[in-house]
Amino acid sequence: MITDKIKKEFKTHDEHMQEVLQDMEYQKMYLNVSIQDFINEGNYELFFASLEKVVKARYSISEFSRKTGITRKALYEIFKGERIPRFDTIGKLLKELGYTLEVA
Repeated sequence: MITDKIKKEFKTHDEHMQEVLQDMEYQKMYLNVSIQDFINEGNYELFFASLEKVVKARYSISEFSRKTGITRKALYEIFKGERIPRFDTIGKLLKELGYTLEVA
């Protein structure tokens, strides 16, 4: 069937993102764009969804939770936009990923 052939030949957006987010430079660019959107437009949901994708490209949520000392439940609430983390928590998340936050 043609639909099955198309599905085999083309990736979904999520599959594509999983693949490109294996590249550390792409991860950095991806987070920078979402941080700028967060700063300029207040779109924190996009930033935290982007952060979740980068975290999942590197770790399981359980492993990231252990490394950061932030519970899995709190991480999922942050990633879903159900909880807005304090600034120090954002810093902790970014630091564990190897990033810093600076004013440019």
